[in-house]
Amino acid sequence: MKELVLYDLGIALPTCALCNKPVDRVESMYLPDYDGKLFRVYCHGQMEQQILGSFTMEDAKEITFGKAFNAPRLENKND
Repeated sequence: MKELVLYDLGIALPTCALCNKPVDRVESMYLPDYDGKLFRVYCHGQMEQQILGSFTMEDAKEITFGKAFNAPRLENKND
């Protein structure tokens, strides 16, 4: 079974771009098939995920959470 880590409110969670509050939950697990770590964030009943490769994690000076659900939005032509 794969390692599953749940992050609690004791650390700085990523901020949801939709509500501008910390996300409800963050999970991570190591994926040997990708030689990296999968991070999942949950907010508003939605889930977003990202895989960080081991080389990225080793080479980075620091890895921190940023904005979640920060997808580009289509412009409203009526504006």
